[in-house]
Amino acid sequence: MKKKKISLTPEQKKEVPIKEVPLKEDVDIEFEYKVYMLFDKLKKYKIFIISGFVTFILVIAAAVYIKSEKEKVLNEASAIAYDIGKMFSENKEEEAKKLIEKLKNQYGDTPYVKIAVAYEILLEKEKRNPDKNKITELKNLLETDQLKSGLNEYYGYVLHLENKDNEALQTLDQIDQKYYNYISGLLLKGFIYRKQGKDAGNIFKQVMELSKYNYFRKIAEENL
Repeated sequence: MKKKKISLTPEQKKEVPIKEVPLKEDVDIEFEYKVYMLFDKLKKYKIFIISGFVTFILVIAAAVYIKSEKEKVLNEASAIAYDIGKMFSENKEEEAKKLIEKLKNQYGDTPYVKIAVAYEILLEKEKRNPDKNKITELKNLLETDQLKSGLNEYYGYVLHLENKDNEALQTLDQIDQKYYNYISGLLLKGFIYRKQGKDAGNIFKQVMELSKYNYFRKIAEENL
């Protein structure tokens, strides 16, 4: 059975809605075409693009990992430094020495190695057996002149104990007046002068004039 063809009158055709092309007025056809062409060209290099993206992600991941590992190492070194201080305060010398060696051997490239060397010096000082090499080692690790000045004074004191008074005076002369230990360094110079039979009066007078603390002024006054 043949289907009967339906024909519309001109009036009926006017009533049938005409479908519009699905385009909007603000669509930039030329821009879309350029984007399409760009992606088409990039297909040739997709392997390189993907490889570059993966490499970038790996670099970021590696940087994050390295940073976390550094923080981990610093935290471990910090914990050992804390334990050294605890052992020292509890007079557990052997335990403190083992921890000092561990910190120096395993974490020697961290700032906490300075603490380890400082405690070595303190342990030797307690036994009145100071090692000048340890003082020099710590001095080389320090970055601030103020702290180095303190070690100069202690180094001078050690030389004085060894009866190397001229060397001690040369070391103490390196302590500038702007440093915190200038007054105590002057006192030590005064005692060395007196030991050598020199007149130390001017040094002790200078201590009395410059010192802000009664402790140093009292010692200077008693030695005039």
